[in-house]
Amino acid sequence: MGFFQVDQIPLDSVSDNMTADAPKRQLLRTIVESNRPDLGQYAGFYRDVHQNPDISAMEANTAKKAASHLERLGYTVHPHIGGHGVVGMFSNGPGKIVLMRAELDALPILEETSVPYRSERRMVDRYGNERPVMHACGHDMNMAALLAAADLLKAAAHHWNGTLLVVFQPDEEETGGAQAMLDDGLYDRVPVPDLMLGQHVGPLRAGTVAIRSGPILVAADSLRIRVTGGPCEGSANPQICVDPIPLSMRIVSGLQEAVTHEVGPHEDATVACWGFHAGEPGDDYVTHADILLDIKTIKPDIRRRVLDVVMKKFLDECRAAGVPRDPEFKHTVRAPLTSNDDAIAGTVRYAFHDYFAGNVAEMTLNRACEDFSTLGAAPYNVPYAYWKFGSTPEDAVKPVPVNHSPFFAPEVNLTLKTGADAMALAALAFLVV
Repeated sequence: MGFFQVDQIPLDSVSDNMTADAPKRQLLRTIVESNRPDLGQYAGFYRDVHQNPDISAMEANTAKKAASHLERLGYTVHPHIGGHGVVGMFSNGPGKIVLMRAELDALPILEETSVPYRSERRMVDRYGNERPVMHACGHDMNMAALLAAADLLKAAAHHWNGTLLVVFQPDEEETGGAQAMLDDGLYDRVPVPDLMLGQHVGPLRAGTVAIRSGPILVAADSLRIRVTGGPCEGSANPQICVDPIPLSMRIVSGLQEAVTHEVGPHEDATVACWGFHAGEPGDDYVTHADILLDIKTIKPDIRRRVLDVVMKKFLDECRAAGVPRDPEFKHTVRAPLTSNDDAIAGTVRYAFHDYFAGNVAEMTLNRACEDFSTLGAAPYNVPYAYWKFGSTPEDAVKPVPVNHSPFFAPEVNLTLKTGADAMALAALAFLVV
């Protein structure tokens, strides 16, 4: 998960549409302000999880903390879904089924902040590598805000009707956790939601929220390629055959230019090399090179064209170089496009503009990616809204560390209040009739 750039939007652009709903919006404000829990316990939860993070797919301790808190609030808890996924359900009569999600996992990053609750943890990841671990993306704050919102909504249950699904998703950083929860029967245990709500902390000014309709996060594909060099067919000297290292380097260095030429300079399509491995110490010659590419796009047709261009480029250049066999490809979808539903995002946006007033910003398309939308993908086709809430204090020294920086350290109190209020407010906009 990456970060967003935002631009302020004029408040008068939505004011005409909000006038008719003024009584309901005032009611929502009253519900939030009169039922907000003591946020000190959630600030404590945040600091605890920040200091004791869990790396992707190994979030057992964090999941247990989230599940225990949901149980204390009176939610029916379903643990161990898709690994360490947790869902808390609260049924409160007939009405909309609203799914709200936060993420459990941290990143393999060595923390370099100076906060007293900094992480010094190291873990062995799923691949057998010992790594430093840090909540550099902000999932700890997302979790704390979601729990506080769940507390608020439970306390305000006499004001609304419907069902809440409070989801803590594992393995978001490697974008596999949402699909794993579906594959493990998420909607056999809880009902399919009518709508989904997600949010993410980021380097906006603390107290600010940002939302928009339409595409907000790109689609991402992973493409693994193996380029084979020697031994060459019919040769007794494989070490003098095609060297896959310079061949692969030449192909990779020309990929972005080839893609831009094919789809045009105005289309949003990027190809980045995220991994390159060839040879081992002591090898007499290198038999193959393994390349990992990260491909990001917005439009489905451009996505397919880019994949075709990249694979054709490898195939043509390898054949021209005389490699003994064609390159091997393994394609996986890392994350789908995240595109907010107009109706869901519009309702949330109106509620935000009334509640947060001048502290609402327009979210712009960002090159980060997410698997949140997977939870509502076909065949369920659940509409959703996803937004950002800020974490940067007014007196922050620039440049401000952003998500995935080893220096990322959100301001705690106002950030937590904003995230909790935003999530509760968004849910109430659909649950209060």
